[in-house]
Amino acid sequence: MIPFYGPDDIRPYLNIKSLIQSAETAFRAISDRTAQAPVYVLHPNDLADIHVKSATIPGCPIFTVKMAGWSQVLADQDKPASSGLIVVFDSETCKPLAILQDNHLISDYRTAGAGALVAKLLIRKGTSSALIVGTGVQARLQAEALMMVRPVQQLRIWGRSEYKVRNIVQKLQSKFPQADIRATESLSSSVAESEVIVTATGAKEPVIRKDWIKPGHHITSVGSDDTTKCEVDPAILKNACVFVDAIDSAVKYGAPSRAIAEGLIDRKHLTEIGSLSGVVPKSKGKSTIACLSGLGIQDLTAVNTFWNKLRTVKAAKNAVSCRYAEV
Repeated sequence: MIPFYGPDDIRPYLNIKSLIQSAETAFRAISDRTAQAPVYVLHPNDLADIHVKSATIPGCPIFTVKMAGWSQVLADQDKPASSGLIVVFDSETCKPLAILQDNHLISDYRTAGAGALVAKLLIRKGTSSALIVGTGVQARLQAEALMMVRPVQQLRIWGRSEYKVRNIVQKLQSKFPQADIRATESLSSSVAESEVIVTATGAKEPVIRKDWIKPGHHITSVGSDDTTKCEVDPAILKNACVFVDAIDSAVKYGAPSRAIAEGLIDRKHLTEIGSLSGVVPKSKGKSTIACLSGLGIQDLTAVNTFWNKLRTVKAAKNAVSCRYAEV
C-alpha cells in the first residue's frame, strides 16, 4: 500500500523562510535547462480549473506529479476553493512512494517562498510601503513573505469583499503589530501611495492599470497561472523590466502573454529570475514587474526539503501505534 500523508502531517514542515532557497533552486534549474517540468491546465467547466504539473531535476532522489484544483463555486460559498494532491515517485525506479494530500498547502507556501525570493532580489531594502491586491490565502502569505524580507511599515489591503479584507487585515495585524496595516477602498490611490504592489487574485482582466504605475514601482503578480487570467495591464510591461519564473510559461499565461500577443514586447524583453544568480538587477528608473505562473519544479524542490523528515516521523508514529495495538 502506498503511504498517505494528509494536511496535518504536512503542515508542520511548511514555512515561508525555509522555502526561499527551494524556490531559488527551482528557478535556477529552469534557467539552466536541467529541469523537466511539463504543465497541463484543464477546465472541467467555466468555474473551475485543475493544474497537472510534474517535475524532475538531476540528482534529486524523488520526482513529483501534482494535481491541484480550484473552484469558483466553492469560493462563492466562502469555502476553501483549492484542493489537490502530490504523488511522490522514486527517481531511480519510478516507483510511487507516497501520496501527499496537502489540499494546496504546498502550492500555497512554495508560491509564498517564491514571492519572498522576488522581494529579496527586486525590491530595494529601504522599501516601507506596499499594497496587497486580493484576500485569499495566497494574498495573506504574500504579505507575510514581503514583510519577512523587507521592512514594510505601511501595508494596505484591497479586495472586492469587505468581509474578506477585514479578515486578512486582522490576521496580519496580529502577526505584525508594529506595522500600519489597513483596508483600502481606493485601488488607484493606494497604488499611488505604495512602492510595491502584489497581486494575488484570479482576475480574468487586469485590475492594475498602466496610468497608475510610475517609474520605481515594483509589481509582483502571482495569480495569472493559466491562459484565462491576467491581473496586470499588459501595457505596463512595455516600459518595465520584466522578470518571470519561466519564459516558456510566461508566453502562455498572464500579462506577458497578452503583451506579446498585442505586439508590445517580445520574448527578449523577459528575464528569467533563475538567471539572476543572486545579483540585484538595475532597473535604471523603470518600474519592475515579476510575473509568476507557478512551476511544477517548485513543488518538487519544496517537497524535497522535508521529504526525509516527513516519512521518518510518520514511520516512527506508525511503529508506536503498532506497539500499542499489540498490547
